[in-house]
Amino acid sequence: MEVTTSRKPAPPLRTFSKDLAFSLGGHYTPRGKAGLGEIAGIDDDLLIVSKSGRYFLIEVFHNEEPVFDLLFTSYSVENREGELIRGLVTGNQIVYDKLSSYIKVCKTEDNRDVLIFDGAQRRRYVLRLKLQE
Repeated sequence: MEVTTSRKPAPPLRTFSKDLAFSLGGHYTPRGKAGLGEIAGIDDDLLIVSKSGRYFLIEVFHNEEPVFDLLFTSYSVENREGELIRGLVTGNQIVYDKLSSYIKVCKTEDNRDVLIFDGAQRRRYVLRLKLQE
């Protein structure tokens, strides 16, 4: 699993991406001037994190083919209490179905509009999903 960002990410988005890679047991690769082809060839699964306008976006690729675009309106960073959770946690069935073949994701009965993951240094991220109706 490779995680990268848009070419010139803001520092908080870079930290977010590094923590996402940590949670998924993957590797963060700074994009810099590298083309997508160079980064996509590193691993079968690639996540690209970016911010476009007022939304954040995680693009999921498998074997260089787009699989799913995960839009979220905002995210918060909390201090994690308790055990570290590896992978993603969501109550959203669509998100779970789209991602479970490529990424470690757990389904819960609540939290339909959020996606949660744990980063390094006791950080817990809570993403507010932009639900596609």
